[in-house]
Amino acid sequence: MTNTGNLMPRLMAALCLGLFAGAMAFDGLEPERIFSSALHQSIWYGFQFGLPVLVGGVCLTGTRWAAMIGVMYGTIGLALDLATFVQSMTAGMDSLHVIGLILLTAFFNFLLIVIGGRQVLTV
Repeated sequence: MTNTGNLMPRLMAALCLGLFAGAMAFDGLEPERIFSSALHQSIWYGFQFGLPVLVGGVCLTGTRWAAMIGVMYGTIGLALDLATFVQSMTAGMDSLHVIGLILLTAFFNFLLIVIGGRQVLTV
């Protein structure tokens, strides 16, 4: 692999860590959730915090399938971010901090798609 080839998996992993940090910040800005059971709480926090770290670790392998996993994760995340942004704008109930955080994670997801797509095409 060339230097550019080594850089792309690291960038994807860094973006996934940025998404993890965004999830942590978003969790701190929202009111505390009440879960019906400990299992539901574990599943939610695993999805919210564990999945970006897992995808980032997988992306570090530098293989084509790992980059494709990053692209798929970014695509779903971007769709969710855009839907959340539209809902936030139409309801008008979220603070500017939350809206900014949504836009930041949407940008990270977009970059994950672009960088991962480039890696899929060049590996």
